[in-house]
Amino acid sequence: MLIGSNYRNILILVLAILVTACSSANEKKRKHQADLYFGAGTQSLMTQDFTDALTNLLKANELDPDNAGIMINLGMAYYFKGERNLAIKTLKKAMELDPGNSDAKVNLASIYFKDGDLEKSEKIYKSVLKDLTYDKQARTLYNLGTIELQRKRISAAENYFKKSVKEESNFCPSYLQLGLIEYNQKQFNKALKNFREAAMGVCYETSPEAHYYQALTLTNLKRFNEARLKYDEIDVRFKSTDYARKARLKMMEINEIEKSSSSEAHAARKILESPEF
Repeated sequence: MLIGSNYRNILILVLAILVTACSSANEKKRKHQADLYFGAGTQSLMTQDFTDALTNLLKANELDPDNAGIMINLGMAYYFKGERNLAIKTLKKAMELDPGNSDAKVNLASIYFKDGDLEKSEKIYKSVLKDLTYDKQARTLYNLGTIELQRKRISAAENYFKKSVKEESNFCPSYLQLGLIEYNQKQFNKALKNFREAAMGVCYETSPEAHYYQALTLTNLKRFNEARLKYDEIDVRFKSTDYARKARLKMMEINEIEKSSSSEAHAARKILESPEF
């Protein structure tokens, strides 16, 4: 009897191991499939194919419903498809699954910002600043700066943008905003420096606005030859943008200014050369 009992116990144990192993294999297969759909959906988000993104992320979420990363991107897919309420609900679910996930918080704060709910947005962004391991704080500080710009609190906005570039020295959007603040204050030399920083590195090809404001600032400083070269560069490099059209118009204005200045100088010389009676 003891032998039979021990045999049954061993058999149950073996079966339990087999069932567990089988379950573990199925779980790994689901996770792998979820990862494939997650990757495809994320790629489609980046290329702005939001329908495809939503399709793939829904499949990923079905296979791995407790994955906060999938939930975050699914929330943004809902948002870009115009489903704001579903987006917020999904992002909040991601935050429940992973309370320390700052990406989920930032995305939720961005939706509130777009809604014009500055208080909710600000509160969430400030909570993200407490995450000492979050590697995108330059963007968080920039977003807080844009909130202050909306409130027309220029000094507070400027302070956030300065903190942003201190956090990440090549964060171009903050340099651009600093330049715009200084440009509007007619601090053209300071503005020019920040506009140049805003068009450095990877931003050189992606920020026609920074190039355009460099040219405008050079024009205001009456450095017309440098301004003309920059306008010409904009016209060539960013020819499919509205900045190229604006650059051509500004070059025409510079030509008129220089033509007018030349005519005035010529007239002044003629007056000086006229005989006195």
